[in-house]
Amino acid sequence: MDCKNEFFVIRIPDTGSIHEAVGIIADTGITVTRCHFNRSIDPKTSFLSVRGTSEGCQKAMTALSLKGYLQSEIRYPKTFRFTVIVPDIPGTLHRILMILDEYKAEITSLSFDNRGKNPDRLHVAVRVHDLSLTNKLIDAIQVHYKIEIEGYDSGDDDSDGCLFYHRYAERVREILGETADPYLLNLLNQFSHIAQQLTEYGKEYEGTLEQILQNGRRLAETTGNGFFADVQKIQVTSHIWLYCFQLPGGGSIFIIDTPTGRIMVDTGYGIYHYDVMKMFKHYDLDGAPGFSRIIMTHGDTDHCGAAGYFNAPIWTHEGTWNVIKTNNRAYGACSEDLVYEQVYTVMINLFARMHPPDKVNLFPPPTGEKVGDFPLLCRFDENGIAGEIIEGFGGHQHGMVYLLCRELGLLFTSDTILNLKHLTPDRSEYNGFAVYLVRSVNVNPDLVKNERKDLMKIAQDLDTELQKDGKRLIICCGHGPLSILNNGDLIPYGTIEQYHHDT
Repeated sequence: MDCKNEFFVIRIPDTGSIHEAVGIIADTGITVTRCHFNRSIDPKTSFLSVRGTSEGCQKAMTALSLKGYLQSEIRYPKTFRFTVIVPDIPGTLHRILMILDEYKAEITSLSFDNRGKNPDRLHVAVRVHDLSLTNKLIDAIQVHYKIEIEGYDSGDDDSDGCLFYHRYAERVREILGETADPYLLNLLNQFSHIAQQLTEYGKEYEGTLEQILQNGRRLAETTGNGFFADVQKIQVTSHIWLYCFQLPGGGSIFIIDTPTGRIMVDTGYGIYHYDVMKMFKHYDLDGAPGFSRIIMTHGDTDHCGAAGYFNAPIWTHEGTWNVIKTNNRAYGACSEDLVYEQVYTVMINLFARMHPPDKVNLFPPPTGEKVGDFPLLCRFDENGIAGEIIEGFGGHQHGMVYLLCRELGLLFTSDTILNLKHLTPDRSEYNGFAVYLVRSVNVNPDLVKNERKDLMKIAQDLDTELQKDGKRLIICCGHGPLSILNNGDLIPYGTIEQYHHDT
C-alpha cells in the first residue's frame, strides 16, 4: 500500500474549526504528524501535516475543501465594512449573525448601541477571501434590512489578530513575483515549522523569518542594474589565466582559461546567471573555446545554483548530487533531520532561483591514495591542466570536493578555507544570515575544524615547495578573494577590480 506525506493549511474561522478539521482527517484513516496553531502568531491559520495513503489524503483534501477549511491560496484578505439599518425588533441582531454564520463570514468587528449617536445602526466588518461569497452575503441581508456599504480597506486592520502568515505570504510574493500559490503554501508550511520549533525552545521567531525576507530581498536587489562583482585576473602561465568572480551574495566563480578550453569551478547563484553571462562577455569568456568541464564542489546553491544553465559536462560527488536531489543541505550529516537545515535549503534555493542540471557525471570512489589525510578520487588532464579531485571529510557539507592543480600552483578549497577577513562589509553581513538561521553553516562544526587544519597543512607544504622555484600557491577560497599565505594568514593576491554592467 502506498504511503505519502501531505500537509494542509487550514483556515480557522472559529474555535471549533480545528476540532472539526482534525475529525475530518481522522475519518479518512490518515495520521496527523504535525499540528501547529498559535493565536498570537496568526489567529486564522493552522498547519496540519499528515501521513497516509494517496486515496486517504485526497479524501481528506476534498472533505476539508467542502467545509471551506482548506486554503488553496494565501492572499492577504481585505476587510469589507458595511452598516445595517436595524429596526427596534427583538431578535434582529441574532438574525443578522445567523446570516453571517451561514456564509462563514470572518467577523473582525461588530458595533451597535441603541443609546448611542446612531441607535439604529449596526456596524460590521468582515474579512474577505471570496468576493463572490461576500456579494451573496450582502444580498441575503438586504432581503430583510437596508444596508449602507462602506467598501474595502487596505487589509491592515489588526482588530482580530495579526494574520501573520497572510501578511508574510504577500511580502514573499513581492520578492518572487506571482509565485504559484501551491508553492507558496508549501513555503509557508516550512516557515510555520520554524516558528513552531523556535517557540517550543523559548526563542523568538519573528526575527528569523524577517531575516529570511531580507535575504531574498538582497538577492533580488543585486541583479540587473544592482549587480556587481569583485574580479581578479591572474596570469598563471604564458597561456593560462585564472579568474575569480566574487558575486554580490557571496560564493565565488573560478575559471581557468586556456587556448583550448575552459574549466569552471562552481557556478554561483542561479538568480545571477544572466548577469554573470553578461560579465563573462565583458571579459571575453563567453565564446570559443567554451567550457570543457564544470566542477561543483558541493551542493549549496551559491556554489552550484546556476549549473543547469550551462551546456557542458558537469562533474560532482555523489553526496553533492544527493544534497541537490533531496533539497536538504544537511543530507548525509548528523543534522540531516533538523528543520532549520531543511527549511534553509528550501528557502535559499527558492529566492536564489536554484537551477540544477538534469544530469551530472559523478566522480569515482576513492582510489586508495591520499593527499595529506584526504582520499584522492581521481586525476584528470584537460586542456593542459592537470588536476586532482580530493574528497573532503564532510565538515561543511557531505560530498564536498577540493581541486588541486599542483603544476599551476592552485588549490580550490571550497568553503573549508575562507578568507572572511577580506570580505567586503556587505558580503559579511549577507553571509551572517545563514549562521543566524541554521546556527552554523557547517553541518558538522567539530569535524570541519580538523578538516580545515589538515587542508591548511597541505597548502602550507605546497607553498613552501613552490617558493623554492620563486612561485606561490594561490588559494581559491569559497568566499573571499584569491589569496596567498603570509605567516599563516590569508592575504589577497594580485589586484581586485569591481565590475558593474556597462563599465
